Parts: sequence; C-alpha cells; structure tokens
Amino acid sequence: RAIQIMLDKFAQVSNGGELQPFGRFSKYEVLTIASMIQVEGDAQDFPKVARVIYNRLDAKMPLQLNSTVQYAAGLRGRIALSKASTNIASPYNTYRNLGLPPTPISNPSAAAIKASLNPASHPYLYFITVKPHDTRFTKDYSEFGKWVTEYNKNRAAGLFK
Repeated sequence: RAIQIMLDKFAQVSNGGELQPFGRFSKYEVLTIASMIQVEGDAQDFPKVARVIYNRLDAKMPLQLNSTVQYAAGLRGRIALSKASTNIASPYNTYRNLGLPPTPISNPSAAAIKASLNPASHPYLYFITVKPHDTRFTKDYSEFGKWVTEYNKNRAAGLFK
C-alpha cells in the first residue's frame, strides 16, 4: 500500500500526471532514485544529487550512499556511518552492491521526484555535505577526499548537532 501511495504521488507531480520512465530507468527505478535524493540532499541540491546518482549508475560505480545503509541498519537520522555499518549484508547496502536498492527508502517529495526526472547536467561523481547547507560536488576523487577531511573536522567541532 505504501508503494502505491508513492507511485500515485509520483504520477501526480511528474510530466503532467503521466508517470514516465527516465532513460533506461523504469518508473519504479526512478521512484527509488527520488527516494534517495530526498534523504541525501537539501532541496536546492536535488537536481545535482540526481545527476550524481545517474552518473554513478552509468559508470557502473557503487552508489555508496549513506542513506541506503542507514535505511538497512535502522540508523535514520545519523550523520556519520561507521566502517562496520558500510559492510552490513543487505540488498540496500550501496557500498557493497552495485545498482539501485530493491525498493524506495523514503517517500520522496515533489521536488525530489522532479529532480529524478530532470537532473542537472554535470560530470560530478561525488558529493558531500561538509557543514549544514554546504554541499559540494566534484568529479575529482582527491578533491572529494579533502572535503571528507573538512567534514570530519566540522563534525568533531559539533556543527552537525
């Protein structure tokens, strides 16, 4: 029943009420992508987050989204993940499994659904929120690594309370 509610909402806000696939992705897969976008970013970044997800899927890279592991492990609301949690055996663990999780992980907003159908145009493969409302995007893994260090400092300083 919950999935049908999400599909109905998706149909209501997408393409004039007509639920459509996007590229090689089915309607259901697009809904799953929108559910991850909802949890992963601030609304102004949804189109960029969408593009990172599509770029990683197209490159056959693991998505490595904290939101999917949090969903699998019952850790919603946590900012950081332990190394151990990224190793849990679950089809929702996008650190261990390629592709999309088997179902949506949240009920996406209209903005997340629209972003899943209209992703930004950029080559980015990585993103991280280094402090509240400061999410950065890059295609360069070494730049991403520097931002991870900045995120860890900000988290230790209590900016994510």
